[in-house]
Amino acid sequence: MKKTIRFQLFLETTDSDLFQKATSELGTTFYRLVDGDGVKQPLRYEIVYFSGSRVAKFLGVPSESLLKSCRISGFEVVEIFLDEAAGTLKVKQKNYEEKETKE
Repeated sequence: MKKTIRFQLFLETTDSDLFQKATSELGTTFYRLVDGDGVKQPLRYEIVYFSGSRVAKFLGVPSESLLKSCRISGFEVVEIFLDEAAGTLKVKQKNYEEKETKE
């Protein structure tokens, strides 16, 4: 009996073009501003794409097209935590605790 090999992609990059080519519309993109003021320092972002078979992580100054894509089809979050050992991605949206305590 032939054994099926399952491939998965885990990418960490600072290259906007590579990040965009390695991701597709089938997954979900999360992004957050890491630092920078846009004047003296460029705005640096952490961007993570997640699907059933791919995790791609970008950290740095994204190209205009990547940032535009994130704003159009991604979700802005305040926390991104990738646990490779457990195979989990934790994201938290702004005001999550506030909404949770009101219910």
